[in-house]
Order: sequence, then structure tokens, then C-alpha cells
Amino acid sequence: MISKEKIIRYARYAGYAIFFGILVGVGFDIAMRIITKTSRAVVTPDVTGLNIVEAMDMLQAKGLDAYKEKDSASDETIPAGSVVRQNPVAGSVVRAGRKVRLTLSEGGNLIYVPDICGKRMSDAEILLTRAVLTVGNVTGIYSDEAQIDLIITQEPLPGQIVKPGTMIDIVMSKGPASLMGFLVMPYFVGKSSAEADSYLHEMGFEVAETEEVINNNISPGTIIKQEPAPGDMLSGDCLIKFYISQLSLEENVKRTVTIFWEVPQDIKEREVKIIVKDAVGRRTVYEKRERPGNKISLEVEVIGEAYAIFHIDDIPTARKDI
Repeated sequence: MISKEKIIRYARYAGYAIFFGILVGVGFDIAMRIITKTSRAVVTPDVTGLNIVEAMDMLQAKGLDAYKEKDSASDETIPAGSVVRQNPVAGSVVRAGRKVRLTLSEGGNLIYVPDICGKRMSDAEILLTRAVLTVGNVTGIYSDEAQIDLIITQEPLPGQIVKPGTMIDIVMSKGPASLMGFLVMPYFVGKSSAEADSYLHEMGFEVAETEEVINNNISPGTIIKQEPAPGDMLSGDCLIKFYISQLSLEENVKRTVTIFWEVPQDIKEREVKIIVKDAVGRRTVYEKRERPGNKISLEVEVIGEAYAIFHIDDIPTARKDI
């Protein structure tokens, strides 16, 4: 039979064990609260429009986790499998490790065109089949820049949004023309007229004629058609003509705008970059470390419709029409 003294002693030991157990639990809770409070704050990037893999990579690069919602949403402008909504929204300041809930688009029968330039035809066919696209017209031209049997260019271009089954036209390289002992017309479509002029001058040719074509979707000064066609043989008396994009009068108006933006609240300075996109193209107009809450006021000249993209630590966080 256990004595009364032993019972009291055992009870005392049990009390000590319970006390220390509670103490350890409270200490762990306090430690976790301290860790949580002192974890770094990050600005949530904008991942809408990206496919799920790209969105997860961008979030992980910022120290955030991604959670894909079970329910999707219908959106005719965003291809299936791409992010249509996110929570927290872009620009929100959250703690590192926070889960960002992503809602994917059901799509409206829209697909991003994959980039097949620089690939062989067999690899390109696999990529296009996976994207529910098909090979269109395939032509070959001589090229001193691309290896033989590699794809030089494609139409529609990479990243454009098309419907399933769209045919992708392909231009293949037939190898350097110099190996055949003659000169051929290079592929200049998409390049600037100044770049093409310089290249032809080195070859011993000059541009005989240029014609401006109104196109508000392409940067002005870009070659959209050429004569002779790419891959055609060049002779000493060959007349070269470029069709060059130009903005319509209403889109060609230069104006000065003021960009206002407040740096999101955070716990430390961040690298802020502002990129402007207008009819001329993209360019960086502001790049500086800023403290949270600082207000930026910046005057810039733009041509035609324009918008500004605001980056924090090289991550796009907001966009504003200007």
C-alpha cells in the first residue's frame, strides 16, 4: 500500500510537470508570435494574366506561397489556365510566407502562341500540338544569322492570343547564302529602318525607296514589308524598298503628362522603377530607392495612348493609364 507521503510527493511531481509543460507551450507561442511579427514584409506582385507556373515562380521569388482555388472563372480575354484573380491583390503589403489565392480562367477558347523561333521543326510541332495549334505555311530562306533547319520567325508572333486550331506560319533557315556563292536578301521585317540601312550598307547595297504605312499597333520606324522578299537573290542593280510603319496623325501627337504615385507602405526602402509604354515603345523613366509612403511626381513626354507600369524590386505591382 502506497503511503500518504508518497502520494503527496507524486502529486507534487505531477504538478511540476504540468507547470513546466504549460510554461514550454506559452514560450513556444510567444516565440512564434515574435517570429511572425519580425518576418519581413513584401509587396504582392501582379500575377493576373500569367499561367499558373509563371505565377507560382513569381510569387516564390518574392517569398510568398501560391494556393490555387478549386473554382475557376470565365473570362474571354484571358486564356484557360491563366490567373484571372488574386487575393491579396497586387500592391498589397503582406508578411513573407503569406498564401496568395489564385483563381484561374476557364478561358474563352483563347491560347497564347508559344515561342518556336530558334527550334527545329520536330520540336516546334510538339509545342504547337500541345497548345492545340497547327503548322501553317513553311518557307525557307538563306540566312547568315541562323543555323540551317532552325526556325527564323513565325506568324502569329510569340505571346499573341489566338483561337485553338490557328495555323502558325513558319520561316526556316536554309543556312548561310555565302556558302552558295551568292548574296540573298536578309529578313528585315520587325527591325528598325536604321538597323536595316546599316546592315545593307555593309553588304554594299542601299535602300532605293521607302513608303510609310499607317499602323498604330507597331512602333514607328519598324519595317513591316520588304522588297525583294527575304531569301531572294540580290544583284548589283537590285532596287530595295521598305514599307515602314508610321502612326496616324491623331496617334502621333506628343504630349507631356505627370505621373503621380505613392510608394506602398512597407518596413524598409525598396527599389522603385517606373516603365512607360506608348506608341514609340517601352522605356524606363524612373529608377531610385524610395522609402515607404514617399510620393513620386514625374513629368514625361509620351506619344499617343500610354500607360505606366510600377515595379518594386523588379516586380510589377501596379499599372496606370497616363
